[in-house]
Amino acid sequence: MADEVPVVVITGASMGIGKALAMRWAKEGARMVISARDRVELEKVAREATSAGGACVAEAGDVTKEEDRVRLIDRAKSEFGRIDVLVNNAGRGYYAASTDIDVNALADLFALNVVAPLRLAQLAMDSLKESRGMIVMMSSIAGVAAVPNMGAYAATKFALEAIAMSMRGELAESGVGILVVRPGPVDTPFRENSITTNTEAGVRPKGSRVQTPEAVADMTVRAVRSRSSVVETSLFVNVGSFASRVVPPIFRLVNQRMAAKKS
Repeated sequence: MADEVPVVVITGASMGIGKALAMRWAKEGARMVISARDRVELEKVAREATSAGGACVAEAGDVTKEEDRVRLIDRAKSEFGRIDVLVNNAGRGYYAASTDIDVNALADLFALNVVAPLRLAQLAMDSLKESRGMIVMMSSIAGVAAVPNMGAYAATKFALEAIAMSMRGELAESGVGILVVRPGPVDTPFRENSITTNTEAGVRPKGSRVQTPEAVADMTVRAVRSRSSVVETSLFVNVGSFASRVVPPIFRLVNQRMAAKKS
């Protein structure tokens, strides 16, 4: 990746972690093209980021639509000449018991949480190879640990992690890096904007701390700079990730107890 200030493309940038990332990179003078469906809010973020020291342009659109994806990547190339970092941050939650999952809604969720990041990476690949840049996949603790009522959302994040894992090996010789970010509970409108069926949105164990989007953004930017492969943003994520993969019997017991409490 070039030593000068990076050219960054960020999806889902009108609020939450995406907005925090734009503001964090703006402090370093980064040049950015940001995307979201809400044009009004997106343009506000672009103005704020530019005022904070960056050069930021808004390209409103829906990343599940091919024409909007193409336009976003083309805008970055035409505006700044290259792409150093692609941040696939746009996504949505889905909280429902497996027996209540609407398969059509699940297909739409995969289109946003999995297909769009993959396709954007494909479209930006030539430019990323030229810059030896980075692709950031905004995953979740749900990308490695599925709990009751989160099967649909976790399925998309497991899939995203699988793509990132394969892509990391495939692109190693090209110099393109893959960073997977796994947040836990974050203080954003994510839960309010999620699909929720006959259950509560999200999992926030008693005593767990909710991170700020700014904290996640800071960790992400530092991880991009150090070309890390994975960043787990909190102790809650560290413990959940470890338990699900290293001591699965204990994790299954926790899952059963969580399900019993919800029944």
